[in-house]
Amino acid sequence: MTNRAAEEFERAPVALPVQSTPGRPGGTRVVFVHGSMDSSASFRDTAALFDDCAVLTYDRRGYGAALDLGAPDLSGHVDDLIAVLDGTPSVVVGHSLGGVIALGVAARQPELILAACVYEPPMPWQPWWPAPPLPSRPDAPFAEVRAAAERFLRGHIGARWDRLSPERRADLLAPAAAWAAELLSAAHDAPPPFEPERLTVPVVIGHGTASDERHVRSASSLAERIPDAWHKTLAGADHTAHRRCPAEFAGLVRLATDRSEHGR
Repeated sequence: MTNRAAEEFERAPVALPVQSTPGRPGGTRVVFVHGSMDSSASFRDTAALFDDCAVLTYDRRGYGAALDLGAPDLSGHVDDLIAVLDGTPSVVVGHSLGGVIALGVAARQPELILAACVYEPPMPWQPWWPAPPLPSRPDAPFAEVRAAAERFLRGHIGARWDRLSPERRADLLAPAAAWAAELLSAAHDAPPPFEPERLTVPVVIGHGTASDERHVRSASSLAERIPDAWHKTLAGADHTAHRRCPAEFAGLVRLATDRSEHGR
């Protein structure tokens, strides 16, 4: 296989493991997209609050049940979400980098997005975004990638990391290659996956009052720049609001489903 053919193979959408519930007939379809070093399982408690909707979750390539399906760049994940949507307009909910992927689809194929709900999407292409602890290059040795991913996780987990069993640490580091590929792509690929001012779909943007400054700034910046945006804060929540306060996170999603239904 030539280098170009190998690249196209890596970028091509694949059949991803998808979990779905039917909801009530005629209900809005809600698609959840997880962030970096995470999986679809993190939406379990939130998704359970939408039994009136058709709910779809999936593990992105390089994560969870899709761990062995490659580690595409950010554009490849946008391709994958388009394939998952399969031509059906939906409300798309993205946590962290999942929000960037959702807005990437909104920029490329807005007819597929009834409304987007994005929570603290990072903007590593902005000069003010702090440099993440990434490996030096996409094809860095796995030991370097794993060490960078561990620094990233330590930054989020803190001292709890040292109390985890070796098996649990290995599980958390399993998607290190996917994490490195997508964040290197997000930080360095040009142009960025979307231009906020050119988005035409309704967008609900959320952030937590206990989140770090970069995520708060990113959410606030997007709310100012996206023409049809609503900006909501979750009191006391941090970057893991979808896990720690699912009812409040679901409230953000409800705003998006309401906006999509009022627009139909």
